[in-house]
Amino acid sequence: MHEFAGRDLERSSDKECGALQSDRRTPAGGSVRLVTVLAVSLLVALVVRTFALGVFAIPTGSMEPTLMAGDVVLVSKLSYWLGLPPVIPLTDIVVSSPIRIQWSKPRRGDVVVFRFAYHAEYPTEPEYFVKRIVGLPGDTLWVVGDSVARQPVGRVRPARDQRYSGKVIVPAEGMTVELTARAIDYWQPFIEREGHRVEVSRGLVLIDEQSRSSYTFERDHYYVLGDNRASSFDSRYWGFVSELDIVGKPVLVLWSKSPTLGTMRWERFGRVPQ
Repeated sequence: MHEFAGRDLERSSDKECGALQSDRRTPAGGSVRLVTVLAVSLLVALVVRTFALGVFAIPTGSMEPTLMAGDVVLVSKLSYWLGLPPVIPLTDIVVSSPIRIQWSKPRRGDVVVFRFAYHAEYPTEPEYFVKRIVGLPGDTLWVVGDSVARQPVGRVRPARDQRYSGKVIVPAEGMTVELTARAIDYWQPFIEREGHRVEVSRGLVLIDEQSRSSYTFERDHYYVLGDNRASSFDSRYWGFVSELDIVGKPVLVLWSKSPTLGTMRWERFGRVPQ
């Protein structure tokens, strides 16, 4: 009897130990599940931020009244294509030639967010701009002051501080331009954005160390202006936006706060930029 009792106690003790061990394992198992859920959530958030949606703050009034300084907007990265953005989120990695599945082309009148690619000349400018497309690839524009025409308006010259005003031809994929040592500065930033090295040596234009008298563009470009043209730093000053640098379209004002008064602008919440 005692022996059986002893055996019963032994078995009971084993069960109690097993229960205690199980109880000790439960918190660890919960921690693993929590870490897994967090990791999956972060991965989903990163995928959405990379390929689908982004949130951007509007720093200046160059797009007033469409977008105001202090607006925070939701940007759709799926407006034109599916693919990598110009810069990988959370990194400084620039995607020189992203692979994209395209179902639409940017249109004249679209408001777009794009990466500003010309910091070598303008190092203090922000990483991203928002402007309105006024010139499509291959367009010839006549830009005089704040006015843009697609028909000749007589003899016009670029303004002193606006290199890309006057008569402007927007580069298009497959378009060939003549190159001279005297005028290479006009085209150099856009050729370099396509991944080529541009130099001038002994009066010759060298692209990737080869003498060239012409260049054929590999990508479409766009001419963009701010809606508030009198206070907008845009294509008139620095040139064209490569399709490689377009992030997407702002589709919703998430919230808005006046940068001068510090007050919320409730009437702007939920607005759709047009």
